[in-house]
Amino acid sequence: MKKILILTLFIFQALFAEEIYATFDVVSEKKSELGLSVSGIISTLNVNVGDKVKKGDLLLSLNNSQEKVEYETARKNAEHSAKIYERYAKISDVIDKEKMENYLYDRDITQLNAQNKEIVLRKTELRAPYDLVVSKKNIDLGSIVLASQTKLIDVIALDDVKLVLKFDEKYWQKLKIGQLFTYKVDGSDKIYEGKISKIYPTILNETREMQAEVKTKDLMPGLFGNGTIKAE
Repeated sequence: MKKILILTLFIFQALFAEEIYATFDVVSEKKSELGLSVSGIISTLNVNVGDKVKKGDLLLSLNNSQEKVEYETARKNAEHSAKIYERYAKISDVIDKEKMENYLYDRDITQLNAQNKEIVLRKTELRAPYDLVVSKKNIDLGSIVLASQTKLIDVIALDDVKLVLKFDEKYWQKLKIGQLFTYKVDGSDKIYEGKISKIYPTILNETREMQAEVKTKDLMPGLFGNGTIKAE
């Protein structure tokens, strides 16, 4: 008898669950304005608006031929000093102590110099800090960049995205965290599902609508669509 009552209750809730219509925009959780800390002329520009880029990929670089030569020279000197030290370290018991200290000093100082040159070179390059899509480009190939000009490229994260829902304010007492949202993205017939993860505490004055969020993935920021929230 108890099982029948529980089953009846579930059926009753399913029949009378209210569906709240909502529209949504796909929004990235992470946005960045990327720039460089040094001045120069852009000699390499690998991206355009809308391009998808993996973390670590080169977005652009300044004219850094001199920095590349200096780094490569310093790197080779460091490798050479390291080999010399390793060679004599194997027979250090028969090598003058002062000479070994000099070999060690040369190894360490050339390695430090190579590291410093690499830092200088990397400052002329702008690389993707995470998997992203380019949303805005404020420069072109050959543009002069000043160190204070921080907004060269605007980007948004690809993987960390959410839906921002809008729906009528009259449902403010019926919406709860965890309720199911069934939706479709404009231009596609595929049906998606997600759960309400956040409810905004204020109402939009212009439209008298409330907002909520649903976590999602594999959707491009900027897309939009509509669906229904199952409010039990």
